[in-house]
Amino acid sequence: MKGRKIPIVKADTVHHVYQNTRNGYLLFYSVKDYLILFSVITVIARRYGIQILGICMMPDHIHLIVYVCDPERFRAFVRDYTSIFTRIYNHHYGLSGSLFNTPFGCAPKIIHKKIRSAIAYVYNNPVEGHLALRAEEDRWNFLAYAAEKYPFSEKLRIDKARWALRKALYTVKACRKNCRWMDYTEIEKVTDGLSSRELQQFTDYTIRKYNCIDYDAAINYYGSYDKMVTALNANTGSEYDLTEDTFAKDYRIYKTMILALCHGMKMETMENVLSLPRANRYRLKQRLIRNKGATDKEVAKLLRL
Repeated sequence: MKGRKIPIVKADTVHHVYQNTRNGYLLFYSVKDYLILFSVITVIARRYGIQILGICMMPDHIHLIVYVCDPERFRAFVRDYTSIFTRIYNHHYGLSGSLFNTPFGCAPKIIHKKIRSAIAYVYNNPVEGHLALRAEEDRWNFLAYAAEKYPFSEKLRIDKARWALRKALYTVKACRKNCRWMDYTEIEKVTDGLSSRELQQFTDYTIRKYNCIDYDAAINYYGSYDKMVTALNANTGSEYDLTEDTFAKDYRIYKTMILALCHGMKMETMENVLSLPRANRYRLKQRLIRNKGATDKEVAKLLRL
């Protein structure tokens, strides 16, 4: 994006990091996209010794709350996870070029009041985007994992699980042990044949295994987890130091359109949709506008037009 200033990064300071996508395109089309980016971020964070207080992944942008000790190590962290995920993502979807605007958005937070406000703002993004009623009810801000191991699935008993699920979990465990992020081929291979219930368990297990969010550090600004959740749900927080593209306030429309394409229009996967020639995607665009009530901009974001 032209005219964006190089972000100010200060040592020994909490920062709110924000990355939106190039051209405002959608970033996350499936659970695989979320899991792969999460695994990349957490592996690279451990590599550079980066302390993360919060992560929130929205359909077209991501937020992090990071405590920066060394600005150069922090910049290397953002550079590496961005480039690694872009390479994996582009190869999978047959795309090219950068996924995110550069430079990334970043705002240092000095006083406790501003830190709490930034934390609330990040964790409440799904609420503001109508993806959840309460901050702890969205999987992709990862807040619920501070209190529960499997917040979005049935309790997992690995010794009682089917061999297919156990094999998938062992793969995740091995990747995490060897400091490797997940990739599309790996996830697709190990989840093939899993039931919906097992897929939810696999997702929670993967997040739990890779998770490096320092919840205690975030909770310390509130006193306890319960007080933090109460405060988050009472105050969405604010962000005056970063400029965001907030044209699409209700993100539920993207899930509606993806379901319509993959099931109603029998495209099966978004990979199939995005591989279509541009003219074919324009025809799909008109159908979605007509049948799903989406705006021209919303469909353009989804179909990368």
